[in-house]
Amino acid sequence: MIQAVTPETRRSQAKALKEEGNDLVKQGRKQEALQKYEKGIRLLGFPDYELDEDGEKALKGQSQEGRELLSILASNAAQMYMSPESKQLAKAIDRCDLAIEANPSNAKAYFKRATAVLEHADKVAKGADALLAQGQADVRRFLQHDPGNAAGLNLQQHLASKRQAMLGPIMRDRARGEPETEPEWYKQVKSRAIFVAICGTTATGRDQLNLPETLLSMALQAKDKKAISVGVAYVGYKGPDELEMFTEEWQKKYFRMLKLGERATTIPPPRQVVVHGEVYNVWSLLEGRVRVMRVSELRKTGERVGIAWMRYCAQLLWHGEPFVYQSCLAYLRFAPRWDECLKNDLAVALGRSQQKPVLSWMSQGHQDERWQWISERVDREDQCHEPAATLVASQFDRESGWICFQRRYFAHTFGVPAQVAFFTSHNAFSTSEILTEVPADPFMNSLRYNGQLTCENVRLHSHGWDVYAPCANFTWDTHHEFRQMKFRLSGDALPEDREVDPQTLEEQKERADSLLDPWENRLTALDDEVLDAAVPTGLFWTALCPKDPSPWDTGRRTGHRFMKGSRRTMTTFERQTGVDLVRRELVERARNAGFDSDRHFEDSRANMQSRERQLAQHLG
Repeated sequence: MIQAVTPETRRSQAKALKEEGNDLVKQGRKQEALQKYEKGIRLLGFPDYELDEDGEKALKGQSQEGRELLSILASNAAQMYMSPESKQLAKAIDRCDLAIEANPSNAKAYFKRATAVLEHADKVAKGADALLAQGQADVRRFLQHDPGNAAGLNLQQHLASKRQAMLGPIMRDRARGEPETEPEWYKQVKSRAIFVAICGTTATGRDQLNLPETLLSMALQAKDKKAISVGVAYVGYKGPDELEMFTEEWQKKYFRMLKLGERATTIPPPRQVVVHGEVYNVWSLLEGRVRVMRVSELRKTGERVGIAWMRYCAQLLWHGEPFVYQSCLAYLRFAPRWDECLKNDLAVALGRSQQKPVLSWMSQGHQDERWQWISERVDREDQCHEPAATLVASQFDRESGWICFQRRYFAHTFGVPAQVAFFTSHNAFSTSEILTEVPADPFMNSLRYNGQLTCENVRLHSHGWDVYAPCANFTWDTHHEFRQMKFRLSGDALPEDREVDPQTLEEQKERADSLLDPWENRLTALDDEVLDAAVPTGLFWTALCPKDPSPWDTGRRTGHRFMKGSRRTMTTFERQTGVDLVRRELVERARNAGFDSDRHFEDSRANMQSRERQLAQHLG
């Protein structure tokens, strides 16, 4: 009578094959050993190299002991495929995939996959950078199990060096002896120029409609129009070589807004740049006054781009202008003489602060208006009498430890800029030193927005930046985005937040936790990759480096730009803002943006009581 082969019998046979294979390896008979390991894998229900639907069912049916055995067999087979006699690196990577899927705690499988990737990246026609990124992630996971492992640290360094040298489909081709210089218009305004960094965040038609009109409003209302240059990063939805906005007709309008008269315009062919392994197209329009970077919705690692990544890309378009206005909003309308007023406010704040000041505020909101719109709160002398809004803390997210924020409106304008507790990326104006010291952190892109803001505020404070609200409101955004932004500020989940890769999120949360550590300024495994990231570089690179696909400095050359500074401590941050990051508690000052009371706010207790009395009188 034929007996059925039970799962226990298969595991026993597979275990025996593993032992036979190990003995053959010791004898140097690696090909025979590989056959034993592969037979053991097949016995456990995995005949193919890729984990197909049948393989997934077989994996779910395995006990913990069976999964561990499968992981060891697959890892050993991968080692055989990597041997000089075989050199089948693609199969080695596939077997490591299976080993990790079966047992995510198999540290050796991560190390082997990273080792195979290092060599295999030279042999693939496409996707080499994504492979190297995976290898870096694998070696970080390996080092989490064995932090001081010399082989792991050496492999990490080799992967970083190879990824830095490999520029996707573009070969570095530096032009030698070319008489490239800065444009004449820039030389004339260089000492007073303002760089406007704006980004969109979605691949929808709305950003493509809003961004061009935002720039027209900005140019129309600027006082020193010729000193304005712009960097726009947006998410494209058509072909990678197609510019979805900023048509020739728009360029003619923009020239008119700058009072430069009528000029012939054209859309030049894009140049390709490499931003941390991502290949993007950049257009330099209107003699370099407008620089546009088209970003793909998904990175090669599968991560969906968000506010942090898009802000980072927009900042890379900086060319060395001494002042910077930055916003993460695609729709904005500007007040008359916004540039002059912000420069004046910044000069006053500089005289009042012992640190470096940055003006930061939340816009007033309105229904969508045409780009020519001017607020009724602007008088005949172009003075704006509309109070700004600011960011305040509302509570702590008990799970993550990040601050939850909300927007509060001031009840009046100020005679001089008022120091406030928190920076917001909705509107910020400062010297461009902020881009070189505290650039937007693309390695927190998958975190919720309130987590990004919490970390950025800590970084700014520790580098010696004080936050001020401007005397009045100089920008308006749309009510259309209010609800979504309210959720983001408070830390609530949005539908797109569910699409985050768990491993990417885990690594970025670890970085956030280390940055918010009140006692140490420790680095994480991800920080080695951070050092390879481009950082904003004060060079008119669209003209001076026309053939360089990566014209920026990196952290390995300039030092780590995405960690805490040494100017001030977490203790002074907590004292100044009214938050306690250890106990996760807020005092009233945090809810009042750093003020001792709420009397400056539209929704202050006194104002609310006054309105209730007026309503009661009206109702009789």
